[in-house]
Amino acid sequence: MFQSVRPNSQIFILHKCDNPYVENGVVTTQPLIKPKYQIPATFGQPQEMVVDISVKVNEKNVTYTSLPAQLDISDSYSNGENIVVSDNKEAINSEVLSLKQKSIDIINSKDYHENLITCYDRILSDLNPELAEKKAQKEEIETLKNQMTDMSKNIEELMSANRLLIERLSIKTI
Repeated sequence: MFQSVRPNSQIFILHKCDNPYVENGVVTTQPLIKPKYQIPATFGQPQEMVVDISVKVNEKNVTYTSLPAQLDISDSYSNGENIVVSDNKEAINSEVLSLKQKSIDIINSKDYHENLITCYDRILSDLNPELAEKKAQKEEIETLKNQMTDMSKNIEELMSANRLLIERLSIKTI
């Protein structure tokens, strides 16, 4: 738990960016426990307690603020960066495994979502015939463009063959 860390305790920082990575740091000062909100507790409910922890990471001192005192892992948005801070290696391992599984699930759901898109397109076409007409027009225009491109290539080849034939005939008649 963050309230239990002491100077020289190890802290793990998981950076959840496009290329995630983990950094290790060492606590530099004794964290002080304080209430999360600076207002008195109401109706006898205990107030949530937090700690600020100063950590030395890669020869640089970083302070992580308002970490839940009773937890050993917490999401944080330090310096505009989405990170997970923990004083427990197993908790970071679990977080990484969870994020990996989420990515695997997203990749595995690709076919399912492609099928949904096809179904939604069909439903939209049924509900809005003008959308179906526009889509059919787009497809027809694209087909015509492809045919024109093919015809243009064929004409160029024919012209080239014609020039070659005329050159050969010219040479034979001389």
